[in-house]
Amino acid sequence: MDKSILMTALLLAAGTTFGGDWMQWRGPELNGTCEADNLPKSWSVENQRNVAWVRDLEGEGNSTPIIVGNRIFLTVSTPDNELCAIGINRKDGTVEWREKLGTSRQALRGNNMACPSAVSNGEQVYFLFGQGILAAMTLDGKLLWKRELEKDHGTLSQKFGFSSSPLLHGDTLYIPLLYLPKGDQKAPHPGTSLLAIDTETGATRWSADRPTPALKESLDAYITPIVWKGGIVLTGADLVTSHDPETGREQWRFDFAEGQRKTNWRIIASPVAAGDLVVTPYPRGRTLVALKPDGTKAWDYEGYVPDVCTSAHDQGLLYVLDGKKRYLTCLDAESGQEIWQEKIASDKGFFASPLVADGKVYTINLAGEVFVFSAGRKTQLLARIAMDSKDSSASIIAADNALLVRTPNKLICVKKTE
Repeated sequence: MDKSILMTALLLAAGTTFGGDWMQWRGPELNGTCEADNLPKSWSVENQRNVAWVRDLEGEGNSTPIIVGNRIFLTVSTPDNELCAIGINRKDGTVEWREKLGTSRQALRGNNMACPSAVSNGEQVYFLFGQGILAAMTLDGKLLWKRELEKDHGTLSQKFGFSSSPLLHGDTLYIPLLYLPKGDQKAPHPGTSLLAIDTETGATRWSADRPTPALKESLDAYITPIVWKGGIVLTGADLVTSHDPETGREQWRFDFAEGQRKTNWRIIASPVAAGDLVVTPYPRGRTLVALKPDGTKAWDYEGYVPDVCTSAHDQGLLYVLDGKKRYLTCLDAESGQEIWQEKIASDKGFFASPLVADGKVYTINLAGEVFVFSAGRKTQLLARIAMDSKDSSASIIAADNALLVRTPNKLICVKKTE
């Protein structure tokens, strides 16, 4: 299928969109790519070279921003522990509105409650925080509804803090609840479910049980689901499963831990659609597996595989970032064959997922240092950009001819100015 036709079909399934929008965590095709062009390969915040504006966020967070029309949306946790949703003018970076939606509890191991990314259907925007506060707002900042998932499901008790972003498909939000339960869970099968929520009312449409043989911390999953081949696909608790979007009925499952159960196989990186395959890593970066539409294995790859970073797919190629060992690998998506591999000369690891746009691969490490590689079947390092920021975990995004780079407390619009 022609790529432009496929992109249009996916966007129509997800909701209204505009040509320069990025309305879900991994972009318009849910795979870390977009149709942006004329993007700079290097910039300097200090010298204001190829930088349109910089906005101090007056708080911190790891949520990746999204773009809807002329606004940017993200979340922060303030020094006073307020959890806020923010709407920012895309052109000049001014804050158009800021709304407190809750109070943060203690941050966990370098994370905070402003980690899940917002999603939008082009008319409303939906914000989720790490303690289960979920809110719908208009694009100009009016609150439509709000609910607290922990009132119905108990504490979202992942060891490093709940970090899954919602998936928006049609008029439904899909939220995975995959974690080692504490004693206050109220669901029949706590910690092993997929939740579907009506976007107009905030009411639960269904909660699908997801029985699993996983043990202890292996129940923890920090992933964001994707929609693929008529199903909602998610990885976690020793399983990859696909669910009917209307009912939650399980369509198929793949057990990647059968015969080798561990107690610490939590999973962080999300699945990514790659044409007729869906690709996901095993826990802790040991194997990458590609599954067919019926959930059977097409291929697997042993090597430098992500623990945290979600892979990107573009034009038949997978871009796989092992953030711990600092290798970027390009695979043929159909066969799993390695095409090239680059050791990244980074002093710090990577948590953010790669962006592929305008023939380039953008990666940002935990120190806020960006490495830019050429995309395709041959690569080279194009630029290394230091921005001196601690704990940068949000992914770089792009729309039209601009990049958005979020560090914990700043948002930077990168655009050619020379």
